[in-house]
Amino acid sequence: MKLRVATFNIRNSSAPDGDDSWVLRREATAAAIEELAADVVGLQEVLPDQLEYLRERFAEYEIVGAGRDDGVHAGEHSVVMIRLGDWRVESHETRWLSTTPSTPGSVGWDADLTRIATLVRIAHADGTRAGIANTHYDHLGEVAQLESSKLLNQWMSAEPDLHWVLLGDLNVEPGSAPLKLLLDAGWLDAVPAEAGGTFHDFGRATQQGRIDHILIGRGWRVVDAEVSHYRPDGRLPSDHWPVVATLDLVEDLFAQ
Repeated sequence: MKLRVATFNIRNSSAPDGDDSWVLRREATAAAIEELAADVVGLQEVLPDQLEYLRERFAEYEIVGAGRDDGVHAGEHSVVMIRLGDWRVESHETRWLSTTPSTPGSVGWDADLTRIATLVRIAHADGTRAGIANTHYDHLGEVAQLESSKLLNQWMSAEPDLHWVLLGDLNVEPGSAPLKLLLDAGWLDAVPAEAGGTFHDFGRATQQGRIDHILIGRGWRVVDAEVSHYRPDGRLPSDHWPVVATLDLVEDLFAQ
């Protein structure tokens, strides 16, 4: 069984981006998502107006996730898109990357902003179940970044009956302490080191490393993975490049 997954920070619509503002590039953003041809897509920085547009544009996906400010609609969302068909959503929830994960709007440790993770349980038509975690770590708080990795590992490990995939903008590069913590805990980086960076600040930051990641848990094997540089009609779809991977399920969690 194969599952194609992707992560993409689409850049929030409230940012003063001039010629790269959301209203001018949203068609390119949607086209870039379509180009990924993914069964599951984790998006970050999605504000309510962007979510409304995506729901209209991607009727073939179920899109789940709550706003980080109130746990409903307000603020940025880290949504998960699941293509309708073989997979269906069993349940989903939003948790906050803080010492009070169930408190909407809570800020963790030395973080500058409220940060969240969306956890989704999906089931295949054949009965196979998987878990998707999509998150966006803080961009400044180093303690918060490390503690966020601890939380994600704890949450996913608490549901060992699911084949987990972690998607997100972790705001840290390969080799950093937050990523090392996850790798030491048994998660695997699906993307090769030579894939290159992901944050480019609409072409102004050309030497940045990869801060957008796909990590896989037990049972998954990587078929292929890459950083997508697709530019519909030459337009940059965001200030990040999306990352995509095709995974193959090769291990039964309950096999003896």
